[in-house]
Amino acid sequence: MKALCAAMSHTTSPAPVHPFRSRHRTSAGRTAAPVVAPANGDAVSPAIPTGRAMWAMMALMLGSNLLASFNQSLMNIALDATATQFNISLSQANWLVLGFTIVAATVITMAASLLKRFGIRKVMMFGYATSLVGSLLGMVAWNFPAMLAARLIQALTVGLFFPVVTSVILTLAPRGKSATLLAINSGAIGVGLAFAPLLSGLVLTYLGLRALFAIPLAMSAILLGLGFFFLHDIYAREDRPIDIVSVVLSFAGLAAFIFGLNEVTRTVLPSVLCMAAGAAGLGLFARRQFAIAHPLLNLAPLRHGRFVFGEVLMMLGYMGSVYMSLLVPLYLEGTAGCTAFAAGGLLCAPILCYAGACFLGGRIEDRHGVWPLVPLGFLVLLGGYVAMEFASARMLVIPMMACAGAAYIGVGLVFPTLKAADLASLPPAIYAHGSSIHSTLVQIAGSVGSALFVGIMSADTDRLVAQGIAKADAYASGFSHTLLIAIGILAVAFVGAVVFGRIARQRHQKGIKSKSKPATTMHKA
Repeated sequence: MKALCAAMSHTTSPAPVHPFRSRHRTSAGRTAAPVVAPANGDAVSPAIPTGRAMWAMMALMLGSNLLASFNQSLMNIALDATATQFNISLSQANWLVLGFTIVAATVITMAASLLKRFGIRKVMMFGYATSLVGSLLGMVAWNFPAMLAARLIQALTVGLFFPVVTSVILTLAPRGKSATLLAINSGAIGVGLAFAPLLSGLVLTYLGLRALFAIPLAMSAILLGLGFFFLHDIYAREDRPIDIVSVVLSFAGLAAFIFGLNEVTRTVLPSVLCMAAGAAGLGLFARRQFAIAHPLLNLAPLRHGRFVFGEVLMMLGYMGSVYMSLLVPLYLEGTAGCTAFAAGGLLCAPILCYAGACFLGGRIEDRHGVWPLVPLGFLVLLGGYVAMEFASARMLVIPMMACAGAAYIGVGLVFPTLKAADLASLPPAIYAHGSSIHSTLVQIAGSVGSALFVGIMSADTDRLVAQGIAKADAYASGFSHTLLIAIGILAVAFVGAVVFGRIARQRHQKGIKSKSKPATTMHKA
């Protein structure tokens, strides 16, 4: 943690001001002025860019999340190749995903504090640099621990970018366009998720495992150069401490819980104890945030019931997308006999359906709210999974990918819609903390889904292969088993989505009536 702070360098900053909306904007096309502390010590809001400068920074933010999503999904299609090349089990290879998400989630809890302390320029430039270093290490990784270390370094980028970019979009977005721009942001992430399997599969098939890291290496270098010209500090900064105890509790709690969940199908009692210890660590982390003067992660948004309800639904929906991004490639490569490139190509169209649905969902929400959009999204997602169960059992690859496309459309309708609705339910002063909590929960949901589904499939595959069953049949059995579990989770989520949507609709109608009462009274008078 000290190294992280030192790398971004200490800056004496003015006292805090309202963190999200400054009235001081530059003229169109000009760059924003730096933060300046006046002689009397009062805080001055940095100027927020407008015109071309604002849109250039917005584009850079979308490119940054494209890099982050590419880093996150880089190894999703490479688990089978990793297990084969390093002679390890699928559950061990899965630590390239699990370790990544644990580190990303830990850094996300720090993002709001780091943003206030160092400002956007230093945080983002540090993120580009860590992606560059991690990618370089991955290209020369000499064994599995070295490759795992490369992934953990890359994870710092995701942990910083996802919450920070959301905060910037909420700050710069014109009035009434926040949901649409957040949906475009989710779509940019979706494009990264779509092309990562295709490009990764192409490189993996023809150039090998280590060459995968060349793609984020090039992207990081380009964004690092652009950052010097188009990044502006738009929030006032404050010299606030980083609570090291909270960092340790967050990382240790997540790591212990996810490790236990990943191994629970192999060693039940030790894994359950490990999960319990992890949950206790996370509980201590949460309790500490309410007790210290400068919490690492401000948990005030969790006092808002609508935010909590929506985030729970978001986690369940996100677990569905994790299933498709990890288990479907394993099925295509292990059961259908596809190469990594072919599997990535087959996944590209369904994930692009997700990107398109994100944009469509944002537009619909801006005009009509979350009802019936969220329940409909979960229904489409659930229907896609049920149909996928029948298609996969009969080895109908093309119909199966069509079902996956339908499921991804459901995720696209749900995910950005819930994110925008949840953040909109919070006071503007805690948007950054709500965004950090959202991004943290996304990583936790990804870790839980990855550990649960890949752990069960790995255990099923090892057990069946040990019994003399062919690897392809073992993969098919494990895929079907985990798919049924995912269907059960999404069925619960659909019921919750109906309740959530009806509550949101009732509140929306009450708000309309309360606004119309004064006008009605005046008319009668």
